[in-house]
Amino acid sequence: MSRFERFKEHLLNSFDRLNEILEIELRDEFSIIDIEDKRSFIVVDKNLDDNTFIICHNGINIIQTNFDITKLFNIKNAQTVGFVPIDGTDACLMQLLEIGEKRCDFVFFDENNLCFVELKLNATSIKPRSMRVNRTNAIEQLKKTIALFDRMLGGNYEGLGREAYVCTPKVYPPIKASGQNLAQRFLEEVGIKLFEKNEKSCG
Repeated sequence: MSRFERFKEHLLNSFDRLNEILEIELRDEFSIIDIEDKRSFIVVDKNLDDNTFIICHNGINIIQTNFDITKLFNIKNAQTVGFVPIDGTDACLMQLLEIGEKRCDFVFFDENNLCFVELKLNATSIKPRSMRVNRTNAIEQLKKTIALFDRMLGGNYEGLGREAYVCTPKVYPPIKASGQNLAQRFLEEVGIKLFEKNEKSCG
């Protein structure tokens, strides 16, 4: 059994009802989008001509409008990826989250890594305080989710590495000294590398 399959089975055995929301994606390139106040979804297809895209919810393909290519998290060079939406109003998600706790938006895993992702792509203000608050909140949500997984999985990740991603809009300037300090502090406190980007190249 591959590491991917071992981790998937361990995950399903550790979280009640996770089988209802775990998705397996076989495309080598695909994107994930956050639908306002609901949850994150894999983009099944998109049409740039009419600005629509398709998501799959409960086995049904749903057409969405107002597609925004800047609001995506992109996964490239993938083989088999497991995707788990975390934050949202879905009842199953709320059970997974332990109601009342704010978590990151989603996690995904392949044969090599488990990645925790928090999207802040809807942020518009570039005021230093707003950016600092957004990054700090994102990091706290990632920490809480990682702590939940550590507890539920008993610290056993079946040999997978772990990574964390904060996704900020292009209007944000690149991380400078303070941002690097945040990443360094995150690594020291959690033991996981923190990236500020909206894509992951697998392999």
